[in-house]
Amino acid sequence: MNAAVWTIWLKRLGWPGVVGIAALLGVAWVERAWVPQQHELVQRTESDARRLRHELQAKADAVQAAASAASAASQGIDPKAGPREVWAVLWDGLPDASQRLALQGGVLAAAKDAGIALGSVQMRGELSPWLDKSLPQGLWRQRMVMPVQTSYPALRTWLSALLRQPALSIDALDIQRPDPMSDQVKAQVTVSLWWRQDRSH
Repeated sequence: MNAAVWTIWLKRLGWPGVVGIAALLGVAWVERAWVPQQHELVQRTESDARRLRHELQAKADAVQAAASAASAASQGIDPKAGPREVWAVLWDGLPDASQRLALQGGVLAAAKDAGIALGSVQMRGELSPWLDKSLPQGLWRQRMVMPVQTSYPALRTWLSALLRQPALSIDALDIQRPDPMSDQVKAQVTVSLWWRQDRSH
């Protein structure tokens, strides 16, 4: 089209028509370019979150395996020992109920040291049902469920500290990143603390 034809079309359309065409072009660009870019960004973020979860799980497994091996070696467990002998050594190494507050405090202190403010902590405890009930002591399991909102580096620091806590296991870890452009994550961390508990209490 030459300039004269453009001029005729502009006169026919007027400013409202020109604005309408510009709006249509903008919508077409959003649909064909911007939306696919955002979709790709969300997929990449979800992939990063899955990779992070797998890395943390692998690290947790490795740390727990190393800790178990080191603990077994330090406690003089014979690699050829049977399950009863191994259990006896592990049982003797568990803290007793008098240390429960220190164990719980260690979890909270590790969060504070990592710069994480815990808004609420849900606790539920029970004696493990699979131990012989005729024994004077049972195995107490204290679950702590802690929702947090923090940065990923702070969360990772806290989890690494938890893995070094005595008689603690990480039961569940759920991580979400509501804003793909932010390093802030929402997570729910569930841990169990273990100790020997007199059945009379």
